[in-house]
Parts: sequence; C-alpha cells; structure tokens
Amino acid sequence: MSSEYPHLLSPLQIGTTEVRNRIMQTAHAKMYSQNGHDTQRDIDYQVARAKGGAGLLITGNRLVHPTSTTGNQRFMWAYLKDAVATNQRLTGAVHEHGAAIFEQLNHFGGNATSDSADDIRVLWGPSNVKSPAYGEMPKAMEHEDIQELIDWWARCAELSREGGFDGTEVHIAHSYLLHQFLSPLYNKRTDEYGGSLENRLRLTVEVIDAIRAKVGDDWTVGIRLNLHDYMPGGLDGDDAVAAARHLQEQCQIDYINVSAAGYHNIHMAMQPSDEPDGYLVELTARVKAVADIPVFTVGGIKDPAMGEEILASGKADMVAMTRALIADPDFANKAAAGKADEIIHCIRGNQGCIGRIYKGFPVSCTVNPATGREGRFRELVPATDPGHWVVVGGGAAGMKAAETLGKRGHRVTLLEATDELGGQLKLVVKTPGRHMWNVVTRDLKVQMALGGVDIRLGTRATPELIHELAPDGVIIATGALPSRSGFSPVQPLVDDLPGTDNGRVFTLWEAIDGADGIGHRVVLLDDDGSRTAAGAAEVLLDRGHAVHVATRWNQLYPFTSGGLDMATLYQRQFEKGLTYTINTWASAIGDEAVEMWNLYTGAAEAGLPYDSVVVTGQKPDDALYLELKDAHPHVHRIGDAVACRKLDHAIYEGYLAGIELFDPRERYIYEGELEAEAADLVHGD
Repeated sequence: MSSEYPHLLSPLQIGTTEVRNRIMQTAHAKMYSQNGHDTQRDIDYQVARAKGGAGLLITGNRLVHPTSTTGNQRFMWAYLKDAVATNQRLTGAVHEHGAAIFEQLNHFGGNATSDSADDIRVLWGPSNVKSPAYGEMPKAMEHEDIQELIDWWARCAELSREGGFDGTEVHIAHSYLLHQFLSPLYNKRTDEYGGSLENRLRLTVEVIDAIRAKVGDDWTVGIRLNLHDYMPGGLDGDDAVAAARHLQEQCQIDYINVSAAGYHNIHMAMQPSDEPDGYLVELTARVKAVADIPVFTVGGIKDPAMGEEILASGKADMVAMTRALIADPDFANKAAAGKADEIIHCIRGNQGCIGRIYKGFPVSCTVNPATGREGRFRELVPATDPGHWVVVGGGAAGMKAAETLGKRGHRVTLLEATDELGGQLKLVVKTPGRHMWNVVTRDLKVQMALGGVDIRLGTRATPELIHELAPDGVIIATGALPSRSGFSPVQPLVDDLPGTDNGRVFTLWEAIDGADGIGHRVVLLDDDGSRTAAGAAEVLLDRGHAVHVATRWNQLYPFTSGGLDMATLYQRQFEKGLTYTINTWASAIGDEAVEMWNLYTGAAEAGLPYDSVVVTGQKPDDALYLELKDAHPHVHRIGDAVACRKLDHAIYEGYLAGIELFDPRERYIYEGELEAEAADLVHGD
C-alpha cells in the first residue's frame, strides 16, 4: 500500500460500521432502476466501485412515500417489500469486495411534479410555496400527513436493514422535504414545525427517533446536511453549525455528510469545472469543529493528494469523491498502489453524468465509456489476432482508440499532424472555466504509454504514408474543421450567409485562438448554443472587446443548462458587459452592420453594428477517410470526422474502435439490456 496517503487510506469507525479507507461516493441519481427496484445495471455499477477499493458507497436517493414523485420514473422506492431481495443481491455483492454501503432515504417534497406515469398525485411540503424548478405548489402538510411520513420513513429504514445495508442516511439537503422544513425559503409555518431553528428541525428529529425505534441502536444512521442555501434569507454557515449541534444533542446520529445549495441554484450543489476543487471544504471544517461524530466533506475533489491534505488538516473525517469515482471506479486501488498518475480524472463537465439525467437518460461519463455500462464493458479482452493499427489524429477520439487498441495487445502507430496532442481540447482549455480539461489529454497520454502506443507528432498522414506503414487496420480520427459559412438550419437553403467573405468574419476557433485583426465591436452569431460558443464570447470579453451574441435559440447558450454551466456563465459574462439578442438570425453581413430578422415574425430587426463578426460552425475533416475507404479493407472513422459533436461522442467512439466493435448490429445497446444482463462482477470473476 502506498505511504503517500496515510490518512486517506486509513480505516474509519462510523457508528457500528468500520470502513477500510476514507474514500467514499455519495448518493447520486443514476437512473438505473426499473419500477422502483434496483437492476443488474446498478449492481454492476456499485460492485465496480467496491472492487475498485472505495471504502463507503451511499446509494440513493430512495423515496420513502408515493407522494415523492419526481418527473422521472427511474428512482428507487424504498417502501417496496419485494425490493428487499434485490437489495440483498446488491449489498451482498458490494460486501464481497470489501466496501460498506448505506442507503439514503429521501422525500422530494414540493420540488417534484404531481405527474406520475399513470396517475396524478398531490405533492407534500411544509407550506404552499411553489417549486423554483417545477413551478408547482405542494399541499401544506397536515399533522396526520406528518405522522404518516414519519411512520413510512421508519419502515423504509427497517426494510433497508433487512436488505443488508450497513446503515441509512436521512437526506436534509438539496431542497428536498426535510431541508424544506429546515429552510426559511420554504417553511412559512406558524405551528410547532415552523419559526425557530428548533421547530424547523422538529420533523427531522422525529424521523430519526422513529428510525432508531425501528432499527435499534446497533445500526448506523447519519444525515446529509446542507451547509448553505446561497440565497438571501436562506440558511447559511452559522445555521449549519447550529443544526449540527442541535441534531447531535437531540437524537442519535453517527455521522454528518454535507452538501450545499438546492433547487434555487442547483448548479452550486454540483459545481461545473468553473469552481476550484474542494469548494465546500472550508464550510465543512466549521461543522467538523462542533461535531463529536465523523464528518464527510464533498465538493469537486478528484485528487488523492487533496483528499489527504483535507484529512491531515482535520477539516473532515472522510472525503466524498462522487464524480471522481464515476470517472474512475479504480480510483482508490490506484492511489493505494502508488499509481495515482494512472487515475482517469473527472473534468466536472457534467455532460455524461448530470446532463444525461436532465435528458431522462441513465448516467454515463464523458471520460469513461464503461461507466453505467459495466455489465457490457467489464474488462478489455485481449486481441485474438494482434496486428498493426494506424490511428490518424491525436485528439480525444484518436487517443482513446490508440490507448484501447494498444492495451489489447495490438501494435499501434498514432499519427498527429501538429506538434502537440489534444485536438480541439487545445482550444477548449483556453476558455474560462475549462482549464482543468487539460487533464483529459494528460490522462490519455499516460494510458497510451501503458498501451505501448508509438506516437508520431508533426507527421501528416497521407495515403502514401499509410500504404508504407502497411497496417492491418486504420482508424481515422481527423476531427473537424471550422466553418466560415454562417450556415444555420433556420435558413436551410442558404449554404453561405452573404457577406462572410468580407475579411472581417472570423471562425469560433480563430476567436478563441486570438487571431489578429479582430476589431473592438464583435457580433457573435451563435448557431450552436454551446459551452464552446460561450467560451469564445468570454475570451473576447476578457480581451477587452465589446461582444454582442445574436442567437437563433430562445435563450442564451441553451445547451449549457444540463451541465449546470448556465448560471455561472450568465453571471460572469453579464458582469463583463455581454449583450445579446435571442430568437433572431442574420440575413446578411453588411458593410457596417449585420442585418437581422425575427425567427417568428420574419420581420427585419435593427441591424447590429460591428467591427468583426464571429460565426460558429464546423464540418468533418473527412477527406483522408474518403480517399482511403476504398483503398484499404479495414478503414474506420470516429469522432468529429464522422459528424461534429461532443467530447463524450469522441471518447466513446474511440473506445468502441479500440475494442473493434464496428458492426452496427453489435455495437448498439438497446434500452433495458444493461438492466437485465447478469454480471460476472457480482460473483467476483
């Protein structure tokens, strides 16, 4: 075991549960369940992290009452008696690999929707305060509702113990029901459940007392506590300290697991890469200072050295690395083996995890294609007939393909035309808040070295060179080229926007890269609505340009919402002077102004004066593929060379190419397959 992280890798006693190290994964929605039950997909996911060395897993959140509907049918229902057997399979499999596992119990309260799959229900909340997310009003709970909730919560904890869990966590954070009772933002009651902090915590105390009455003293019970609401009039750090003191005095709890924010500002609960790593550690330390029980910290921690420093300094007793373990289930084992440099790091892009949830899809991971697909992509299978592969392109797709082919035993030559690996990542990391994405290239370099890949920089691939190398297979990952056409599907018959050839029009890539000649007043025509477009606008703002974004979308940067980037980008860019118009597009770029029209009325709008115009748009760099496809029997293309998309697509397709999964009849995974598949992982194979 590595001696670099003595605190991080030391055991911890949590109530009646001892965990083998201080690395944990908090409860997080994954959308792997069906009909309120765990599935094989969830078991595969949890087992991979147990097998990877994590000390503690908390699974959830699991709903304690039918009024806790969520607008998504893929949450677990903790009140189902017939789910005990499934839970026993899950907990038994996790225990087999040495990890402890708690079950988080929760009720969404008013932050849900009254719609369910087959009926319409009544939401419960402390008061008739509309949800900031769904806009629905809950029923203000009556005393009989409160008693029913307490009874159901306690029964769910009893079922949790029957299911083989080591403990349960009571959720008092993220604007869910118990947090709603605690926070003045939601609780407007005047009875014994409203007013003072003691009254607002009364329901939480009664829930924990009822749980103890059901499960006894010899079982671990903890809480998830909000450190701050980050809203005027809401809870702050002082309230969190007072709540921690009160709950320790009034009821028997074994640990405090922290978080922050809620549905008014959910991006602050799961911060994207704009916020520094460990953004909640100092607030956690305040709670730790008044706690007689273990305190778990959280907040974008993805490095074992940071975890070690937090624990060594006494700011927490355990470190939650939830997204870090989504990215690399073997995180703990690598740290323990002195191989921290081999960890696949989370980039906090929130695209494969949180972004997919907002689309109603199960969680995956931008940098790890196997996440959520553990039952299908368990281990790399060695090549049955090792050969020589040439990969063209050193961006994310090409590097992932090269790494995977090399690790399977193939001899791999990667050809990159420039003197540096990274592809479009080299541009992305120049935009504000994306500096940590450098780690993608760094990690892939490390993995390619493990696969023995021969990397040839400054080498432009040609048909002649590839013929000379005589490979058994070729992967074309040449990426994309920027487009100056100004094309938009709102004008599908206009291939080139009039005026784009006037010498004052720049591509998005040129804007980010600092091309010479960009004038002071910049109009950015945003057809993408993406983080990259937002990044270009902010790069220009930071260089002193006056930037106006004109977008065809009905809001600014709409596709940053799912990754929880939007609020952060808006705040920064509005403070820097960004102006914008929505629901419009350009009809032409004139000599002095961009001519605009309204997408819904078709009427001309006031032109936008400019010194320079920036246009979004890319096109696949597919010339080499088209030249080679008929000249070589095994040529395949991946990533943006197929169609311009996200980093998730590039890395996923690189992985599929690396395992030589090219046949469309075999590569697609159909809904429900992963949930139903049996996994050898459960049996330790």
